[in-house]
Amino acid sequence: MRGEVVVRPAADLILVRHEAVAPLGMQAMELMAVFGEPALLDAAAVRVGDRVRLAVRQRDGQLVLISIEKRP
Repeated sequence: MRGEVVVRPAADLILVRHEAVAPLGMQAMELMAVFGEPALLDAAAVRVGDRVRLAVRQRDGQLVLISIEKRP
């Protein structure tokens, strides 16, 4: 999915404003919580306002980050 980082309130959590995600049955949203390994988020060096491409998986009612990369 594609979106924009809104905030990183915890080492393992980012909030993202994203486009519609048909495979997950989600419409575009203002905020979506995505949990990820802190090392993965640190390595991507994303900051508030960065446009990103994310791969996520649903697990136990949460969205878990698989990969993240900045977009131009």
